[in-house]
Amino acid sequence: MRFLRPLWVALRAAVLATAVFWVALFIIDKSGWQAPLGATEPLVFFVVFFLGLLMVGRS
Repeated sequence: MRFLRPLWVALRAAVLATAVFWVALFIIDKSGWQAPLGATEPLVFFVVFFLGLLMVGRS
């Protein structure tokens, strides 16, 4: 079952990133803030993606 470990790690990371993305959008929506030209969702996606990249360990 060792060969499934990378798939399991990727699935957990995807679920966590999706949850963080939707919670951030919910908070931004309730606060009433909007990015210019409707770029709120891409901006939140970029921030979550960039923070995820910073969390990856370097080998």
